[in-house]
Amino acid sequence: MSNQETEKSFSRRNFLKMSGVATGSLVTGTYLGSLLKDDTSTDIQQTEVQDQEAEQPAGSEQENFTQAFKYFQHTDEFKTIEAAAERIFPEDDNGPGATSLGVAWFIDHELAGGYGSNAREYMKGPFKQGTDYQGPQYALLRRDIFAEGIRVMNEEAVSRHDVSFFDLESDQMDEILTELQDNELDMMGIKSNDFFEELRLATLSGAYADPLYGGNKSMEAWEMKKFPGAYMSYHDEIETEGFVEKDPQPLSSHISH
Repeated sequence: MSNQETEKSFSRRNFLKMSGVATGSLVTGTYLGSLLKDDTSTDIQQTEVQDQEAEQPAGSEQENFTQAFKYFQHTDEFKTIEAAAERIFPEDDNGPGATSLGVAWFIDHELAGGYGSNAREYMKGPFKQGTDYQGPQYALLRRDIFAEGIRVMNEEAVSRHDVSFFDLESDQMDEILTELQDNELDMMGIKSNDFFEELRLATLSGAYADPLYGGNKSMEAWEMKKFPGAYMSYHDEIETEGFVEKDPQPLSSHISH
């Protein structure tokens, strides 16, 4: 195995180990997708899942994309999050990374809905330093936190290397992401390590959530874990000895047409 392959494998193993989130809660959408039923959320219809290749108007910000942005206003914002997510969850011999899995699309859709607007959270303050159990307490909405994170990542990239974050070499991206994780970069209204944790958890959620939410394209992340997906029952397999391998099944298979 080459040094590059070893580095990628090490990165993925440590990312999953350090995430502190069980895959089972992510594939069912309990972290981010649970907010989709909120009245203020953007509806994700089954037709959007099936129609992933709607052509964008010529000359638009998305003319080189096959999907429509729900939150991001510029392609550079999308590409910054996509590049960061890929470094957190890189492609390796085990399977595809965040880019191929469509993680950035998942994050875009979530930021446009209740997750991005903190729709089900008390947001009137007072905002004090939370305990470890409570987690971060900020007046900022998540969509604003991500906007600030994108700004900082790109400003650091331009300052150090005179290019946007997504045009950096992999080790240069890692340098900035590590400094975010270690709370060594200044961000307005939030600690940089809290933004990094939010980005990392959103990345993992996008990789493993049901494809209905925009990520986990073709259920390839489930394939890596041998996770069967959204079966309604395991009645026929529950008494079976040994490992039972089943083809992944998405939530959309249960939606009436």
